Amino acid sequence: MARQIPWDTEAFGFSVAQIETLEVVDPSSASDDYRKFQDWLDAREIKIASCRLPHDRLRESMFLESKGFRFIEMVLHPKIEKLQSLDFSPDNLIAIPALENDLPALREIAEHAFSHERYHIDPRLDPRLGDARYGQWVVNTLSHPRQRLLKVMEGDRIAALFIVESKENQSVYWHLTAIAPQWQGRGYGWRVWRMMLRHHQAEGQDGVMTTISARNVAVLNLYVKLGFRFLQPEMTFHWVREGG
Repeated sequence: MARQIPWDTEAFGFSVAQIETLEVVDPSSASDDYRKFQDWLDAREIKIASCRLPHDRLRESMFLESKGFRFIEMVLHPKIEKLQSLDFSPDNLIAIPALENDLPALREIAEHAFSHERYHIDPRLDPRLGDARYGQWVVNTLSHPRQRLLKVMEGDRIAALFIVESKENQSVYWHLTAIAPQWQGRGYGWRVWRMMLRHHQAEGQDGVMTTISARNVAVLNLYVKLGFRFLQPEMTFHWVREGG
């Protein structure tokens, strides 16, 4: 099953799709189904299609690659639980809801903070697509019914942004996390991430989960240091229309 992705389509200015579920039971019938999928891509003028699979779905990954998809990245899912039992030292950083007049600054952060994820590392794509995607995500979140846009402040300066969503069982999902480029490499990662855990703890939340690229070693080590554990990884694939 696949669907068009309206937010990426809006950010890129052309149609983008995503395969939601994929299982190869019989290779012959799978090829017949894929031809129908290709017709669907053509009819909607899709230029980029993506698919994310559990790391052990090798039959499906080989099938996708036989159809022109290419492996782009492995993603990891850090998770921490029992926040209410943990002790976080105080810090002068604070996280507060972003306002509409914060959007230019926060969009600027999102457009320049990323370099490891899939839209920046796929050599067939202009990395400016990734910049536009994350910048537009920030703008859209302010009116999103479930996601919240938070700005991390030190005094009157914005140090980072987090897009978060409350889930069931007193947990939070971090959709997007970014430190302002001018603050990177100055030890703020440890402080900001610990402050955010303390922030959710104060809200009464008891767990946090997120997704990161496995190639982002610095962030991977940060999550290990913070005590996160990692769920099963997933593989990400892209199909890009030739000449598109």
